[in-house]
Amino acid sequence: MDTTHSGIGEWLVREKAPFALSEGESLVLDIFVDKSVIEVYANERQAICRRVYPSDPHDAVRVLALADGAYFKEIKVREMMPSNMY
Repeated sequence: MDTTHSGIGEWLVREKAPFALSEGESLVLDIFVDKSVIEVYANERQAICRRVYPSDPHDAVRVLALADGAYFKEIKVREMMPSNMY
């Protein structure tokens, strides 16, 4: 996860976690964005969670997946129901 463009401060980092696909296994990413928290889960085996504080609220959410020769087989977007009203 690259948060180097998410505002200013010490949280501007590139973070990675060990993860390898088995032969023939597809990559499945579940990405949750909840205000300043972004959670990314890979194949229900690995996760990264970061807080981000974008400096430009008009360009606050952007998800990029970069890989040579990769394509998206399916993308689903769902709005989450708030658990707190504040």
